[in-house]
Amino acid sequence: MAPGEKGPGDGRGQELSGRGRGMGGGRGLGPGGECVCPNCGEKKPHERGTPCFEINCPKCGTPMTRA
Repeated sequence: MAPGEKGPGDGRGQELSGRGRGMGGGRGLGPGGECVCPNCGEKKPHERGTPCFEINCPKCGTPMTRA
C-alpha cells in the first residue's frame, strides 16, 4: 500500500476502544463492603476513599484486605 492510502478499518487501534481495565487492574469494588484482616479475621467497614491495604487491623496491626 502506498503512503497516504487507507486500508481496512476505521483508523482506531484496539487500545482506544474504551474496553480496557485502566489503572489499578480494574479492581474498584465500590464504596460498600468491609476490610478484613488476613491474620486474625477482624472486620471493619470500608471507608470510602481509603484503600483497605492502607488500614492496619485494630487488633493485631496487620494491613487489612478488601472483602
